[in-house]
Amino acid sequence: MAALLYANFILDWILRGFEGMDLVVSTLGAPGEPHAVALRVTDVVCGVLVLALLPRVRSLLPPGPWREVAVWGTVVFAIGAAAAAAVPTPCGPGETCDAPRQLVQSLIHNGASLVSEGALFVGMAAVWRATHATGPVWLRRVAFWDFWIGGVVFTSLFAYFGYFSDAMWIASAAQRIHILFVSAWIVCLGVVAAHPHHLDPSSRPERPAGPDEQRPAASETRTDDR
Repeated sequence: MAALLYANFILDWILRGFEGMDLVVSTLGAPGEPHAVALRVTDVVCGVLVLALLPRVRSLLPPGPWREVAVWGTVVFAIGAAAAAAVPTPCGPGETCDAPRQLVQSLIHNGASLVSEGALFVGMAAVWRATHATGPVWLRRVAFWDFWIGGVVFTSLFAYFGYFSDAMWIASAAQRIHILFVSAWIVCLGVVAAHPHHLDPSSRPERPAGPDEQRPAASETRTDDR
C-alpha cells in the first residue's frame, strides 16, 4: 500500500483524464491544484506506513552499523516525505513564484524532498552493504541496481533536463521513473518485513537432526562375533 501511495502521480493522472504527465510531480500538490489535498494526504500516509515497517525490518537485517544506517536513513525518508507534503511547493504548473514567502516555502519543500530522497538511497546502499556477505541475494541485487538506476541515473536526468533544458517532458518522465524505483524499494521493505526468519543465516538455530540422521551408520554399530 505504501508503495502505491508514493506513486500517487498515477492517481492524479487518472483523475485528470490521463493528462498531466509532462508536469513536475511536486507542482501537482501545490495549493489550488485539483487533487492537491489527496496527493499530500497520501504522501503523509505513505510515510507513516513506511515507519510502521521499520521495527520488523530492523529485527530481520543482519546486526551491525550498516543495519542502523539503513533503518535510520529510511526513517529520515519517511519523515522528510511527510514534511514535504505538509509544506507543499507554493506554485502550480506555469505559475511564477517570486514573492519572498513563496521563495521560503519553495526552499523548505525542496529541502525536505532532497533530504528525504537522499536518505532513502543512503539507506538502500546500507542494505546492500549489510547483506553483502549474508544475503539474501535478491535483496542485495535489488538494492544495488535500484541505487544506481533509480537513484543516480534518473535523478541525474531529472536534474539536468529540469534545470538546464527546456525539455520538461523528459525531466517529468525521468522523475516519474525515479519515483517508481522508490516505490519498488518500498515493496522490498515490505517483503523483508513479512519474512518469517532472520536474514542472517549464521543467527538461525541449527535444524535438529531427523531420525535417519540420528541413527548410527551400520558400519559403526556392527560388532565382530568371530
